[in-house]
Amino acid sequence: MQTNSFAHSTFRYLNLDHLIAPFLIKAIYWLGIVVILSAGFGSLFAGQDGGPRIGVPLTVIGVLLTLLLWRLFSELLILAFNLHARLTEIRDLLTLRQTRVESHRKAANAPSLKSPRLNSQGKVQHD
Repeated sequence: MQTNSFAHSTFRYLNLDHLIAPFLIKAIYWLGIVVILSAGFGSLFAGQDGGPRIGVPLTVIGVLLTLLLWRLFSELLILAFNLHARLTEIRDLLTLRQTRVESHRKAANAPSLKSPRLNSQGKVQHD
């Protein structure tokens, strides 16, 4: 059973049914946070032209705005892949529904194996 599950997962990756980009985007997001914070701390301790009164608040505001923009950019990328995942789910559900409807129609149109009943006048009665 484990082999079948592994084979199915491998096929989904090779067939591009399951995307790895969202995982990579999350990893790059966290790496970006580390880089932004490192750059912010580095600029705090570097020589500042405006002195500590102006430089420190500007650096903190700059780091916060950069983190916010980095978060928004990463969310937009993840949103695109989540939309793809949801559309794939909708497609699969619609395909399943269509096959159920078709099988129900075939069953309804299939000839009955029951013998027909006769009513009191001797005519065939349909159930």
